[in-house]
Amino acid sequence: MKIYIETDIEGVAGFCFFEHADPKMENIQHRHRMYRLLTDEVNAAVRAAFDSGADEVLVNDGHSSGYNIIFENLDPRCRIIHGRNCSGPHWLPLLDSSCDALVLVGMHAMGATPNAILPHSKWKVNGGAIYLSEGSMAAAIAGDYSVPTVFVSGDDKITAELKSKIPGIETAQVKQALSVYQACSVIPARACEMIYAGVKRGIARRSEIKPFHIPGPIRLNLLDSTGHIEMKEMFPEDVEAPTIDQAFMKFERRMDWTSFDTSKVDGFVFP
Repeated sequence: MKIYIETDIEGVAGFCFFEHADPKMENIQHRHRMYRLLTDEVNAAVRAAFDSGADEVLVNDGHSSGYNIIFENLDPRCRIIHGRNCSGPHWLPLLDSSCDALVLVGMHAMGATPNAILPHSKWKVNGGAIYLSEGSMAAAIAGDYSVPTVFVSGDDKITAELKSKIPGIETAQVKQALSVYQACSVIPARACEMIYAGVKRGIARRSEIKPFHIPGPIRLNLLDSTGHIEMKEMFPEDVEAPTIDQAFMKFERRMDWTSFDTSKVDGFVFP
């Protein structure tokens, strides 16, 4: 059994501010503290997957630099995808029909969600027939490969969204969002216990949880802005494609912050 774990950081218990990426800033200790909290939550999911009978677990470090998880502290049986995000073949590298389930750890709500922690990125599908967060977009892409999304962790807003779209998904609400910058979190050790138990339940019930599939053709656009400060429509025209996966990648390849299929050294250095 092969389990794919997609990660972000805004949904981790204890996390409630965007981080400043400048290592000269005083908050570098806080950033590394958050990385440790993320690592522990991911490790709980990894252990749960192996304890559920997985023989292969892939972890995608999906936030910002792609170097947020302290992977030397992870269960040594898993493998981790790391490095410059969106420079490889896909936003979710190596996710395909060979995977038996998708697990989402540390997810955040879509942009403009009231009183959610750090909400950003709101995907508009088919003129607003449905809106997707980054977490539900990952679930939809997995759905194109008939892979069920069996678990999500994060605040009360993102867990509610995924439950509304994927009946039967297991969740771990590790914090209650009070505003965009304030939350009431469970203690990290308890969050890890909740994630471990939820992932085990989700994997055990994977045959009962249907893949989140959005039938094509797809028209797609994104509401977001640089720094996630205010919402706006990034492009005046929708992208069109037969599937959500194809539409997403077609759209992302137009972004000035992506560099998919990088094959030559272009001067990029670790942020």
